[in-house]
Amino acid sequence: MRLQNKTKKLKLGFYPYTYVRTSVMKSLLFKKEDYHKMLKMGFNEIAKFFQDSHYKKEINELAREHSGADLLELALNRNLSASFKKLIRISPYGLGLLISEYIKRKDIEDIKTILRGKFTNTREALILNSLTAAGTLSYDFLASLLKKGTIEEILKNNKIVEFSSLKEGLKDLNEKKRLVSIENALDRHYYNSLIRFSRYLPKEGALFKDFLLKEVEILNILTLLRLKKTKLDKEAIKSFIIPGSKASRIKRLADVDDLEELSRALEATEYKDIIIKGIREFKKNDSLIALETELYKHLLKHSTLLLHQHPLSVDVILGYMFAKDIEVRNLKIIVKGNQLGLSEEFIESQLVF
Repeated sequence: MRLQNKTKKLKLGFYPYTYVRTSVMKSLLFKKEDYHKMLKMGFNEIAKFFQDSHYKKEINELAREHSGADLLELALNRNLSASFKKLIRISPYGLGLLISEYIKRKDIEDIKTILRGKFTNTREALILNSLTAAGTLSYDFLASLLKKGTIEEILKNNKIVEFSSLKEGLKDLNEKKRLVSIENALDRHYYNSLIRFSRYLPKEGALFKDFLLKEVEILNILTLLRLKKTKLDKEAIKSFIIPGSKASRIKRLADVDDLEELSRALEATEYKDIIIKGIREFKKNDSLIALETELYKHLLKHSTLLLHQHPLSVDVILGYMFAKDIEVRNLKIIVKGNQLGLSEEFIESQLVF
């Protein structure tokens, strides 16, 4: 009810100050040629490149206590958090409310990071380093969640999703020793809430609504492919599909018998070329990573509409946020790939430009 009362009053007007400030922030994002430079660098050169960029402040602050890859990852997370919080500070009430709803995706990601870490008995320091705290939950609160003794306690105290919505996932975890049902419940809550919220947006938010539904569609396709790969029961797969654009069609695709048949059905969609390329890679190495990367690239291209079609509207803010998130993801891949000695070609194949 509180959300409904707020959103009934939501107005997105013409706020040139906020939009211009966002455009300036967007101009700082790395370009494609910057990534190509970094791919040819050694680790120390990459660190120096970061330090000479818009990540300088965070690196200098954290360098007193951290070094190496940990320093770079922490700096990336802190910069992402600072960027999103700055957007809220420079935005009027309506815009700020929309941004806050959107960045709850980072809360969900951080909660899932904590759950996976707890589930796999990962060292606490490693989990803490992986938290972005770029959503509405503070780093201190997320760290306090990590201190909880059990996954059930974490879920009961998460502040984002009602525990009643997570009980079935917890039951699945206890019986089958898997997190996928809990993670899906968290994702479903986030996207259902954001889709409901988007219905209150005026016409200025139309392009954002379209982008959001496109994102849900792509996530559903990925979910379908991943679960088909694991040979999960058809009805169980349908329960993982997030309501939204073309959800009923995707649920029907859950009835196909195997991944090969599913790929043929998906070739009849706008993702034909991506599906063909991704399934070819899957047959070679039994991995869907290439397909996931290509679908995210497709989504990124779609999001450029937000940045360019309406430069003085709410869409440029949301487009920037998506692009900033992608930049941090790309940089983490470059750092980790360089650290592991992976080939330049392979690292580049994982990046989204």
